[in-house]
Amino acid sequence: MILPTHWDKLTAALFAVDFNANPSEAWRFLAYQGLVEDTPRGMKFFEDFIEQNRDYEPGTGQSTVGHIVSALMSERLVAFDVLPKDPSGRSSKRAFRLWRRRNATAA
Repeated sequence: MILPTHWDKLTAALFAVDFNANPSEAWRFLAYQGLVEDTPRGMKFFEDFIEQNRDYEPGTGQSTVGHIVSALMSERLVAFDVLPKDPSGRSSKRAFRLWRRRNATAA
């Protein structure tokens, strides 16, 4: 498992979202962040991958998020050759909170 101090932006974004509960929302957030190419093929791959790997048990030293990142990189769906760093996911967590507010209703 990659230590949080060494996370890149894609890893941090996946830790910020609940990809198991709502893979399409997670994909839209990744696209909003500019981390993946927002294509129907990419979204379908992501949703199918999450569904097929719900019960995935990571081996020693790997996390479920690392497994997803590897799959996205293998499919060439990641928009960067070298991903920007996001230690401990600070930037991604803040961006996800702001992004989720877009659907919140005013009180």
